[in-house]
Amino acid sequence: MFQIGFFEILIILIIGIIFVGPQKLPQVIKFFVKTFRTIQKNISAVKDEIESEIKVDEIKQDIHNELKLKELEELDNQNGK
Repeated sequence: MFQIGFFEILIILIIGIIFVGPQKLPQVIKFFVKTFRTIQKNISAVKDEIESEIKVDEIKQDIHNELKLKELEELDNQNGK
């Protein structure tokens, strides 16, 4: 989801040490990691539910079938001329 490099992590840690202090920083990091994981799980669950409700896979398959049909019709028209 997010791509965070070494430099960004280093800046976040330095800012964390400045504002929170070195003693409480591990607790704060654990809290944010747990919160982030919970948010990711919830977003994934909502996404899966929405996809299942609107039947995204079926729509994708229908689109794929339509495109293949158009290709075959174009080939047939080219061969018929």
